[in-house]
Amino acid sequence: MSDVCLNAVSEVIKLRLRDGELSEEMLPASIIETEFVNAELKSPQRCPQCSGQLRSKEKNESKQIFRTRCTGRYGETHEETVPFEEWRFFDLQWNSVMQRVASAIGRDLEHIEPQSLPSSVHGVTKDGLRISIIGGRNPKKEATSVYIHALRENQPTLLLVPDEEVDSYLEMQSLFTTGSLVYTVPLSMLGSDSEYLEDPVETMEQIQALEKEIARNLDEESHKVVERIHSNPRYMLTELNHMRLLRANKELPQSSGTRLEEVGHAALSTLTPTYPDAGGEDDRGDELPDLVFKITDIAPDPDDKYTSVGGIVDAKSGDEADFGSEETEGKHTEYLSRARRHLDVEYISHVFIVNEIDGKKDIEFFDKMDEYYKPNENLVIWYVDALAMLLEMALTANLRNELQLIGGDFQKVFYPFFVTEAFKQTSVSGITRAVGQQVEDGPGKVQKDYNEKYSQRPRLHVITTDVVKERIRTFAASQGEVENDLAEYFRDPSLLSEGY
Repeated sequence: MSDVCLNAVSEVIKLRLRDGELSEEMLPASIIETEFVNAELKSPQRCPQCSGQLRSKEKNESKQIFRTRCTGRYGETHEETVPFEEWRFFDLQWNSVMQRVASAIGRDLEHIEPQSLPSSVHGVTKDGLRISIIGGRNPKKEATSVYIHALRENQPTLLLVPDEEVDSYLEMQSLFTTGSLVYTVPLSMLGSDSEYLEDPVETMEQIQALEKEIARNLDEESHKVVERIHSNPRYMLTELNHMRLLRANKELPQSSGTRLEEVGHAALSTLTPTYPDAGGEDDRGDELPDLVFKITDIAPDPDDKYTSVGGIVDAKSGDEADFGSEETEGKHTEYLSRARRHLDVEYISHVFIVNEIDGKKDIEFFDKMDEYYKPNENLVIWYVDALAMLLEMALTANLRNELQLIGGDFQKVFYPFFVTEAFKQTSVSGITRAVGQQVEDGPGKVQKDYNEKYSQRPRLHVITTDVVKERIRTFAASQGEVENDLAEYFRDPSLLSEGY
């Protein structure tokens, strides 16, 4: 295929992922009669003139027209004649498109993942390279899911984006420290020389192969360092720790509300599986939460005490979370309703990530929401610095290893934060945040009033650094079953003398 036609394909991909169906006038002439598009003739469902209900319609193949008859909105009957061309729509043949993209970088396509449409499409080559083409109304949110997938699967990925410039994507990518795992290219460069596309992809794959080769020859401790190259997004900690300062210092404009969403998303994605394309609006225009996550399959669990948890997350990037103006019925009740319908979990946690809370607004907001919560639902408010503290534990290999020796699964550390019955059984459920003027000789009147009200609302969990710190300390102080098993292994000389 010529570079001219390949450039046309890249333009049509952007249009398709953004607008959905394509009319003939939207397509470049060079692509219409190719294997990359497929035409479908649709018939009018309403009057082409007034959008009224049709009484009848006739399809005339010989004249290539539709004839419609409408009663009209005010009873006046009228007829319309519409040529087929106006009702012929085109869609991309994604298998052919992805085959061509793969061949442009010297690869053979193995399969595509069409279920990711309409905002993105993904394919995998026979040698394991993932090709991701993104678009839609919020391509950067689609890019986030690509970065997370690459990190989780440790899979080299070619990311094709609709924008002419990729710098803003590279800034996002730095949050996830994907390193050589993801190579981001504008769609417009599909027809460019191989030095901009094929050569960098080949280099990326060579780096991954070299890392795997080195890892096979490393001892256990060094091997952890190599793995952390792929899954240690430490820049997130810097962002989380400085988020409120940047806001107070006016270095973050009011329009930068998505920054905490993106960083919070990246942080939670490091801790537990998430659904990165949840935020924004759905195809009906309804608001969606910034993030949805699930906690499942915690092991070992011989007593079957760990339930599956689904979380719907809203990030509040202001200096203080404005719970006073937060809608309940409508926005947040719809969040909960969707979670009940679509998340196959036993427990649902309604989660906020905040820099600070104004006064007792968390109590007031919980009281407004409480009537909508079911017995297996709660409200969990995470302070940004508390999330950073937990993330630090997760990203420090030896600390995480120590905690996993005790519990067998790092998720056991933070699981109680999201499940009320488990939270009440910990030593941290009575820890409250500082409210009002603090005095040296004990809690003041405002603090005492807040503490009492907080204790009366067990399904409200406010997670501060004090809560996280105490939880980690008490968790680490217990002698866990995994640690006991390993210690017994090294104490039993018969196990060592018998060899393998």
